[in-house]
Amino acid sequence: MLLSAPASAWAQGLSELSADLPDPRTMAVQAKVEQLFQAEDFRRAYFIYRNELAPLGDKYAQYMVGYMLLNGLGVSEDPVSASAWYRLAAERDTPEFVAVSNNLLQQLDEKQVQRSNAEYFRLRAKYSDVAVLLASIKRNLKELEGRTGSRLKSDSSPLTIVEPDAGRTQSGEAYYGSIYRQLEERLLLLREMKGFHDIDTDPRRLDIDELERRARVSVESID
Repeated sequence: MLLSAPASAWAQGLSELSADLPDPRTMAVQAKVEQLFQAEDFRRAYFIYRNELAPLGDKYAQYMVGYMLLNGLGVSEDPVSASAWYRLAAERDTPEFVAVSNNLLQQLDEKQVQRSNAEYFRLRAKYSDVAVLLASIKRNLKELEGRTGSRLKSDSSPLTIVEPDAGRTQSGEAYYGSIYRQLEERLLLLREMKGFHDIDTDPRRLDIDELERRARVSVESID
């Protein structure tokens, strides 16, 4: 039997993003879309789940995209696309997501399964944990390169960073230090994933080209 309603209660701990813990803005979006869904404003809820939260690696949002596609809520009913999104949501082996994913996949015929596979590959290339995390790592590297033109070399020149969104300023040393720590944390997260257990998590020895190659191999594989 398919899950017939959003599993909000058990999914509260599953909305954390793969590469970034929810910042205040993201948490506000998560709360807003839940209110929209409960109010049956399905078209707007679907748009937010699909275009704002699912691309961040939010597994609950990815599940909700599949759920709404399966039931035709705010979008045309499409069980094949729903299956692909369910499979993406289940990539961390969360039992509830695995159950609904397997259940729906078993109800598809051979041609539908092939279509589900193809769409699942496309989604994994953009929104899987590995893809989202790699994009965050590359973003950190780009930010660090903006410091001196060299990724990880220190910079002794005085610098003040203004963060308009946060309404604060901080020294360049503190700002770039926080980015460096984020990079370390993301490499540690990546090492926990299948196929990356042996990577070097020291940012100073990071081979981004090799990391991208291994990420491609990972997202192109299928269970």
